[in-house]
This record gives sequence, C-alpha cells and structure tokens, in this order.
Amino acid sequence: MKKPINYLLLLILISSCGLQKDVDKTGQTSQHLKTLPYTHMALEDLSDFKPTSKNWQIVSDAVVNTSKKRSISGVDGIGVLLNNSDRTSRKNIFTNFEHGDIELELDVMMPIGSNSGIYLQGRYEIQLFDSWNVKEPTYSDMGAIYQRWDKTAEKGKQGYEGHPPTINAAKAAGLWQHIKIKFNAPTFDEKGNKTKNAKFDEVWLNGVLIHKNIEVTGPTRAAAFKTETSMAPIMIQGDHGPVAFKNIKYKLHKK
Repeated sequence: MKKPINYLLLLILISSCGLQKDVDKTGQTSQHLKTLPYTHMALEDLSDFKPTSKNWQIVSDAVVNTSKKRSISGVDGIGVLLNNSDRTSRKNIFTNFEHGDIELELDVMMPIGSNSGIYLQGRYEIQLFDSWNVKEPTYSDMGAIYQRWDKTAEKGKQGYEGHPPTINAAKAAGLWQHIKIKFNAPTFDEKGNKTKNAKFDEVWLNGVLIHKNIEVTGPTRAAAFKTETSMAPIMIQGDHGPVAFKNIKYKLHKK
C-alpha cells in the first residue's frame, strides 16, 4: 500500500509545482503589463518643445544669486531647462507631446522672489513660487493649485477654487525641489459634453503629499486656453520670473 501512496503524493507534488509555476508566470506578466515606463526628456536641446522665445535655453546647471531677487544663471552644457525672462523675451513654453491622464515628475529650482507655473494640458496650474518659510501657504504658494478667475464677478471675488498645499514643503531658493503629479484629464461624451472634471489625484512636493483628489472645474487663471479638451500639451510659464528644471519624466496613460 505504501508504493501507490508514494506515487500519488509524487503526482500531486509535480502537479502543484507546475500550477505554481503558471501562477507565477501569470503574476509576472500581469505585473509587467501594469508597469508603464517613464519617458525621459533628455534636454539636450529644445526639440521636446514647440518654438518659443530666447528666454528658454538648455544649460548643464543653474545657479541662484541668493543676495538678489529673481536672479539665476546657467552653466554651459545640457540637461537643464532654464527660463531667464526679461521685458523683451518672456514667452511660455509648450511640450511637443499632448497628454490626457499623466504622471509627471521633475526637479525645479526657484530664485528668490520668483514665480512660475506648470499647466497640465496648458490649463490647470500647479504654482511654482519661492515660498520658503511661509507659515500659512495660500493658493499662490509653492505647489498650490492656482485659483480660477471670473473677471465679471464683483471686485475681490473674481478669484475662486484656489487650493493651497496642505503643508508648506517648499525648500529655500536656489535648491532643487522635486515635484510629482498624478493628473486625470477631463472626459467628454460623443457630443463633446464634459462628463467628468479634470482632477489632480496626487501632488507631491519634496516627498510630502500636498494634494489628494482635487477636482478642477475649469482652466485656472492665466491658462493658455479657455475651453477644455481631452488631450493637450503641458505649458510652463515663462512670463512671471526665472526658473530652472531638470530630470523631467512622464507616463502617458490611455483610458
């Protein structure tokens, strides 16, 4: 009786090993399909962006003058996107690619007193500002979702739906700061009617979660477009002050 039992146990063992192998393979395949790689912007030149004015250039590093407001300079080379705007050259810059749902990560450097913004789809702004040591951040501080604007409203009430960061996680001017954004684009039906608002799933600043599940009912102030759409480029503000970026990478998600 022992031999048949041993054979039976052996068959069960072989069968279970094979089954486990298949499960592992399936798990690996499933995990592989769920893992979308980042696309990195090389920043060897401005070919990742639409043509703009000369305030935008590629350098190898950025240096902030901490004794002077809104002062930044670049070091010759590649790898860093620098905006050094002045009165004659201060246009915004747009990516060549368009996006719907997206994960975006980058490093940014703010000079003293400077101001810029990252506009998802050219419409919904994550504010960039020198907010070091601000005790109670508002919609205009670093990492905030900037307010919308109704110029027909009563004076003092034109701005609305601004979302300050939950905490001020900004670093001092002249230091590289890391931003991570998970954004859901608005959706539309076959007739073009909006069925879902744009939403910032998460916004992280320097490793701190500062926004979660924030809907935006329309374009924020100073957006490049008044209407909404499912696909559009990222815009970086170039007319408010100098700023530098590096390590820009993104994942484009399809619905």
